[in-house]
Amino acid sequence: MATYEDFVKNAIEQYQKLPQETSELYKRYFVAVPFELMNYIGKGNGNAAEIEGIVDNALKGSIKFDVVLTSRSASSASEFAKIEEAGRHFNEGMHSNEEDKYVAFIQAYAKNVVVINVPKNANVKLNMLVSNSDEPLNTKIIVNVDENASLSLFEYYASTAANTSSTGAIHEIRMKADANAEINCLHNENDKTVVLAFCKNRIDRSANLRFNSVYNGGMVTRVRNYIDANSDMSNVDVTEIVFGSKTQKFDVATKILNAGKGSNASLQTKAALMDTSFCIMKGYAKIARGASNSRSYVHERGILLDKGAKVDGLPDMSVDENNVKATHSSATAPVDADTVFYLMSKGINETGVKKLIVNGFFSSELAKISNMPMKELSMAVIKRKLETKGFGETPEASTKDIWVVASDVNKDGIFKGHYKYRE
Repeated sequence: MATYEDFVKNAIEQYQKLPQETSELYKRYFVAVPFELMNYIGKGNGNAAEIEGIVDNALKGSIKFDVVLTSRSASSASEFAKIEEAGRHFNEGMHSNEEDKYVAFIQAYAKNVVVINVPKNANVKLNMLVSNSDEPLNTKIIVNVDENASLSLFEYYASTAANTSSTGAIHEIRMKADANAEINCLHNENDKTVVLAFCKNRIDRSANLRFNSVYNGGMVTRVRNYIDANSDMSNVDVTEIVFGSKTQKFDVATKILNAGKGSNASLQTKAALMDTSFCIMKGYAKIARGASNSRSYVHERGILLDKGAKVDGLPDMSVDENNVKATHSSATAPVDADTVFYLMSKGINETGVKKLIVNGFFSSELAKISNMPMKELSMAVIKRKLETKGFGETPEASTKDIWVVASDVNKDGIFKGHYKYRE
């Protein structure tokens, strides 16, 4: 019988053996992590004072973090979230060491697992702070939502690293019938940090999962998500926002699957890039045989705010069933020069013009987020980057930074209000 020590040994072997990209579809389209992360394990220093500063600054102290994870410690103040040793869960995982080089890396070096259990008919809200130091931080986040229960989870990813480091997180989400969950991840790590993010899920009949991610920080971001509407009448809605500056690189690959009858699966990815930042958006949708009367779509959009920025959109779709609705699209364009000239002629400077454009570009996606800490802090970090091109610092935020509210979005999720410029 395999032990946890065998599992870790296999994970290290897979990390050393596997290429950066294993997908035949995307083997020519990926962003490589430029160094061996394993070399940095055990070489970092924790900085409790900086972690406390992040906590104090977030939303002017109005966010209470129920769970705090650092490279050296983990704690939970919630009855619904427990910190457990990684070895207790190695036989139960949805992810395997063989599927991806960095899945193997995370599973080999994850010290702790966060286990969130939402009991039947409960309504739970949780906030989590995840912050790496010079030592990489690897963790698994296991979410179990019981029948008719509801979870709103906000995860804020920060960094105090002064040298090369990484943050690696694997999500595994299980939902029973008629359960609802909104999982929100805001990545605002500094420019010394590689961001690694993976997610898989299993949901029962009529369950609803919304997975919202904002990728604002990190030197290199690598995302591999597999979000499935795998039961009859189940619904998954994935929203991804990428905002890049300087030399940041983003590789965001998400696959959605319709496997249940009458299921709905949607993926919306938007990227706005400045300077020489680069993003690959790889959205893939599959409707499996037997998933009749289901709906699926992949929607990718990019805007280039500077000439050196680049977006590659690679949408794809496979449909193995009749009587379904399925669409996919991708479009990227530079900012229209005539629009910029017109707005600047009205007295708005170049930074103000970019604020207007980016705010409008992301508004409909941000408006769909019901979790207020996620919405407000996402808007604050985007605003900070527009003003300074920087990232990695936790700005103050408040409701005055909200550009669009839910009432500005119609039932189809289309923004129908007016954009307003804010100083």
